[in-house]
Amino acid sequence: MSQQPAPAAFSHLVNLAADETGTFVLWASDDYFAEKENLVRSDAPVWKEGVYTDRGKWMDGWESQRMRGPGHDSAILRLGVPGSVEGLLVDTTHFKGNAPVAVALEVCEAPHTATAEELLSWPVVDAAAADSAPTAKAWRVALPQSDVRSDHGNVIALPAPSPRATHVRLRIYPDGGVSRLRVYGVARPAPQLFWQQGSIDLAAVEHGGRVTAISDAFFGPPANLLLPGRGVNMGDGWETRRRRTPGSDWCEIGLGRRGLVQRIEIDTHFFKGNAPQACSVLAFDAGAVDPDDAERMAAAHAGVPSGDDAGWTPLFDLAPLVQHRRHSFEPARPTVATHLRVHIFPHGGVNRMRVFGLAAPTPREQDKLAALAALPRADLDALLRSFCGASAWAQQVARALPACSQVRDVMQAADVAFWALRESDWLEAFAAHPRIGARQDAAAATAQSAHWSRSEQAQVQSAAASVTARLAALNETYFERFGFIYIVFATGRDAAQMLALLERRLGNGRDTELRNASDEQARITRLRLENWLLTA
Repeated sequence: MSQQPAPAAFSHLVNLAADETGTFVLWASDDYFAEKENLVRSDAPVWKEGVYTDRGKWMDGWESQRMRGPGHDSAILRLGVPGSVEGLLVDTTHFKGNAPVAVALEVCEAPHTATAEELLSWPVVDAAAADSAPTAKAWRVALPQSDVRSDHGNVIALPAPSPRATHVRLRIYPDGGVSRLRVYGVARPAPQLFWQQGSIDLAAVEHGGRVTAISDAFFGPPANLLLPGRGVNMGDGWETRRRRTPGSDWCEIGLGRRGLVQRIEIDTHFFKGNAPQACSVLAFDAGAVDPDDAERMAAAHAGVPSGDDAGWTPLFDLAPLVQHRRHSFEPARPTVATHLRVHIFPHGGVNRMRVFGLAAPTPREQDKLAALAALPRADLDALLRSFCGASAWAQQVARALPACSQVRDVMQAADVAFWALRESDWLEAFAAHPRIGARQDAAAATAQSAHWSRSEQAQVQSAAASVTARLAALNETYFERFGFIYIVFATGRDAAQMLALLERRLGNGRDTELRNASDEQARITRLRLENWLLTA
């Protein structure tokens, strides 16, 4: 299924709502005439003359029935790639007498497990209100109600880039059909993706990779290069027209994170009679910039040399390519880069490109590591024990920190230290937590640990009195049975969910519960460490 090329105004942006990246239409108020899932299909909408279903004319898009009273229709999408939204393509092609007259867009940031029922209960705030009093669980207006034309590809730039969004809600006024929705913006992957050990695909669209310049894309857009998987056919790649002049075709890719490039894959899958004969890849390093610093990121991209290869560093010599095959290349020497330029000689098609490497720390991460290294030992111990109350864990991590030059080194040191603990150490860590729904015991934890606990258990405060009373009673039963308090990863869980889990876990033996509690403690420790690293 070949992707539609982006409108020229958004050619530098990523379609955050591509079906191939896992975008899912979670809910629609009505899709009587045509299914909501059609909104994110990759291909262009088609018309089938004279084709009807038992509900009416067959249409390639999302179409609601006629609104018979006040109100309007809407649909919620979970984006395949979280990011900052900058523009939309609201395509009403083939919807001539049955298109909406206006649309609006709202965005929110929520877990991927959020249900439609949860999201529908969240309030809507405008941009000014969100800036003055940020609310975590709220929809933010990204595009006020705006007119659209029927049977037309409506290209709409947002008044301002939205905050990071994981879900969007399209409102159509009052009803009707939209054939396709494209949500263009800048990918904002979670920084934790780049803290894992081992190589990561620095160019993947879900990791923030994007195409920044091309020589030709006659048959297929180069954005296909960065999509997941290996594609479904020849139309699902980047393919240029047949070059009739000397030279090569090329594509420039901005990596999702500055990083050390270790290996590159060029995949000519499905390109059997029109694969390039050879390729070369060059690198450019625009320097360290925080990915969420939009102004400096734009300046870094603007500063990349274009037009020729001057200023670029070759990663490997001209390498042969063959048809329908995945090729792997290693640079002559590992190179730090923010951008790559791939040349294909003389022309042809490539299905996918992967750029495996190690993410370099951002300036903000470097500052946090420096702050950690500069802490006096007593302050460092207090901070570490706010993450995990086991003194042995804090001591082992403190000993490892001088050798940690990357955030991923710190995360690995924390994991190694935790799983080396003994039962007595885990019990010490458990004792540093308040019981779910109870006040923090100041003698059992640091002030920072108390702060973490209040934040993690925030949803308990709004629980029904019957639920909190049951939690308190079963917490006591749990402690009497196992000799330690009920430990649960509370973030994102409400009191009822934690109560249900507690009721199930009471039926376990002590050894099983010790494993369960240590697993939950490991998740809590990691989240607290991540949250500290992410704060300004």
